[in-house]
Amino acid sequence: MHNTPQVSVVIASYNAEKTVERCLLSLRNQITDKTFEIIAVDSSMDNTQKLIMKKFPEVRLYTFPERKFPGDARNFGVSVSSSEVIAFIDTDCIADKNWIDQILRAHQSSYPVIGGAIANGNPDNYISWAAYFCEFSQWMPQLSTCYMDDIPTCCLSVKRWVFEKYGPFLEGTYSEDTAFNWRLTRDKLPPLFVPSIKISHINIKNFGVFLRKEFVHGRYFARVRIQEQKFSGCKRMVFAFLFPVLPFVLFSRTCKRMINNKIYLKYFILASPLVFIGLFIWAIGELLGYVSRRKRPHP
Repeated sequence: MHNTPQVSVVIASYNAEKTVERCLLSLRNQITDKTFEIIAVDSSMDNTQKLIMKKFPEVRLYTFPERKFPGDARNFGVSVSSSEVIAFIDTDCIADKNWIDQILRAHQSSYPVIGGAIANGNPDNYISWAAYFCEFSQWMPQLSTCYMDDIPTCCLSVKRWVFEKYGPFLEGTYSEDTAFNWRLTRDKLPPLFVPSIKISHINIKNFGVFLRKEFVHGRYFARVRIQEQKFSGCKRMVFAFLFPVLPFVLFSRTCKRMINNKIYLKYFILASPLVFIGLFIWAIGELLGYVSRRKRPHP
């Protein structure tokens, strides 16, 4: 037995009673002889906390009465973790049965930041496909191992030293994982994409909620970009002025990914009108993020 687990799995949780059970079951049912701890940092107002305490007593659960953004929750989770390898997953994700083994195998190398593939966890709905393509088309299964500028924290793992050097995540915002990846890339440590490390993401199925999420995340992305890339007022206005072309740029990039990796091509063709609408709403949110003056997120 190991006194210290080989992996610390950190989960940021908020109003996740509909999905968290599938996430935690996928971790409980890992096919592995490796030791790992699960740390859930929850600020829910629903029954998430009761569900975790009742069904998953092995989870180290930390609860907070006030809403914690994902970065805030992950920072706390890392602070109470004990392993030298820290893996992040979200409550709306299902880990493949060998997820832990694949993470540790990849971390046998000296490379410090490693992410994996993201599949569609609920492929029975065109809105869920649209949400998937808008958010995760860069990390589809069947891609090859490569370096990337950005891998989201729903399937990302780091060696502790790199988090201590390049963290913590920005707090009070979304897109905090993108900011973390940008810091790494600026220092010539882009995250390594390893497709054998895989999760399935459970996507939004309600059209209104889908559009609202795209708008909110587009706005937060712009604010984080202004801070992390030190945008001047002039540069903000230039990016705002280019807003009319942004949805077409984003959609063309997504089309190119679908053509290069045909695993989900037929679903993309069917869902493409919804994908374009989602990217257009994202672009509106990004525009407002550039032109508005709001309190910046903090490290």
